[in-house]
Amino acid sequence: MKKYSLLTKIVFVGTLWGLAFLVLSMVVEPTPENFTIFAAIILSGVYTWLLYLSKEFWLPKLSKSPTVNAIILGSLNAAVIETLFLFVEKAFGAEGVAAHPNLFVDLLITMPWYIGMVWIFVKVQKRERFSPAAVLLFGALYELGADGFVGGLIAPTIMGDSVNLINTLVLMLLVAFWQFIPVYSSLVLPSTWILESDQHKSRVEKPRWLQGFLPLLWLIPFTIYLLIFILVMSFLGA
Repeated sequence: MKKYSLLTKIVFVGTLWGLAFLVLSMVVEPTPENFTIFAAIILSGVYTWLLYLSKEFWLPKLSKSPTVNAIILGSLNAAVIETLFLFVEKAFGAEGVAAHPNLFVDLLITMPWYIGMVWIFVKVQKRERFSPAAVLLFGALYELGADGFVGGLIAPTIMGDSVNLINTLVLMLLVAFWQFIPVYSSLVLPSTWILESDQHKSRVEKPRWLQGFLPLLWLIPFTIYLLIFILVMSFLGA
C-alpha cells in the first residue's frame, strides 16, 4: 500500500473540510454566490486534473524551455481560472465573486499579481523543488494573501467599505485557505511538472521553506498598483 506524506494527508483532509463547509453554506444559505463559489472551485480542481491526465501530450514540448514555459503556463492558467470564475458567476446570476463583471477589467486587475507571483514561484521552485503537497499549500497561501488580505481587507477599506476584521480573519484562516487549494492548483502544480522534467536538476533533500514565502513579497507592488487602479477607475467614473 502506498504511503502518503503528512503534508499530502493535510492537503487532502483540508480540501475536504473546505468543500464540506461550502456544501453546508449552500444548504443553510442557498444563494447564487455560494453556488458560484462551490462550482468554480470544483471546476478549478477538475481543470488541474485534466492537465495532469493530458500532460503526456503537452509536457514534452514545454520541457524544452522549462523555466520560461513554466512561467507562461502558470500565468495562462491564472487567466483561465479568472475567466472561469466570471463565467460561472454569470451562469448563476451571482455578483461580487469575480474581481469585476467585465472580463477585460477583471484581468487588468488580477493579472499583474498572477504573473509576478508565478514568476517568483517558478524561480523559487526551480531551486528548492518543493513536494506537490507543499506546492499546493503554498498556492493556497498566495491566494490567501491576494484574494484574502488584499482583496478582502485592504481593497474594501480603501473603497470605504466596512470590514469585520476578526470574522474575516477567522474565516480566511480556518475555511477559505483550504478552499483556495484547488483554485490555485493549476497556477503552481503544472509549472512544477515542467520543472521536474529538467533532468539536470535533482530534488533538494531539505528545501528552504522560507523561500516558499517569497512570492508574497509581490503583494507590496501589487497593492500599490491596485490602489492606483482604483483611483484611476474612480476618476473615470467606471
